[in-house]
Amino acid sequence: FCICLSCTWTNFWISAATMSRSPAELNGMSPGENLIATAKFETDQLKLVSKLCLERCTDTIRDNQAIPTGLGSHEHLPEQSRRCLDTCFQKFCDTAVVVGRESEAWQNEQMRLMRQQSMLTTAAWGALATGLTVGLGCYLFKGGDD
Repeated sequence: FCICLSCTWTNFWISAATMSRSPAELNGMSPGENLIATAKFETDQLKLVSKLCLERCTDTIRDNQAIPTGLGSHEHLPEQSRRCLDTCFQKFCDTAVVVGRESEAWQNEQMRLMRQQSMLTTAAWGALATGLTVGLGCYLFKGGDD
């Protein structure tokens, strides 16, 4: 049940929290506000995953058995329920890792494209400035009818 704590959920949630906002929104947030928003997002995601896994695994819990709550409560679940919850959380962890890697690859590609576009723009402005300078020089220093 608690296997998920060893995976990279936090990195995934931070990435997802920042990717779901526009750069203008992120620039307008102070570091404290960003931290609070990230923590809220993480909490909401953990609640969602817990709810989904619990709903998915409730058929393995006997109807007359109450679902234990609190720290270490998963140890009081039947073995079949614990295995179901462990598998469910592990699948979410594995998915988070894959999504995190894909997101990082996509972000790296976007950064590469932006750098490339910036270099091309700089080269174009440089060529334009050079052409104007050469043209102005030719006009000002052309041989005349002296």
